[in-house]
Amino acid sequence: MASMVKSQEAARRSTRIRAQIPFRLASLDPAVPFGEQCHTLVVNTEGCGVRLARPLEPGLPVLLDELPGNVSVRALVANCVPLGTGSNFWLVGLALEEPGNIWCIHPAPADWGGAPTPAAVVAPPKKENEWPYSVFSSKGEAHPGRK
Repeated sequence: MASMVKSQEAARRSTRIRAQIPFRLASLDPAVPFGEQCHTLVVNTEGCGVRLARPLEPGLPVLLDELPGNVSVRALVANCVPLGTGSNFWLVGLALEEPGNIWCIHPAPADWGGAPTPAAVVAPPKKENEWPYSVFSSKGEAHPGRK
């Protein structure tokens, strides 16, 4: 059992994060009319898991729309399992056609790629002859108004 868990983790290419991100899911197959507002349960750069009130056939092409950042992406239904015995809900796994952080998760896990670039450190400009810098002498403290 432990070796099976390790092989599944090795096959997964990015960390899963629990997140409820609302979006619209729609079928791209005209023979399977489907469209529903839903939200994610887990996300990663490869796809997501969603809870739906109906099953979807694995391999079905779908569109994820109204995502954060106003993007739309294509995906395939990877799997579909009932949530418990006698449940009216299904856990549907969606695999993105093009992996990426479409969820706008910041900060993202290190294995999601696209690590933020550190900001360059810029030294403040020297303004020796401008106030308040001109008030101070190189000899020590200055006390304007004091004699």
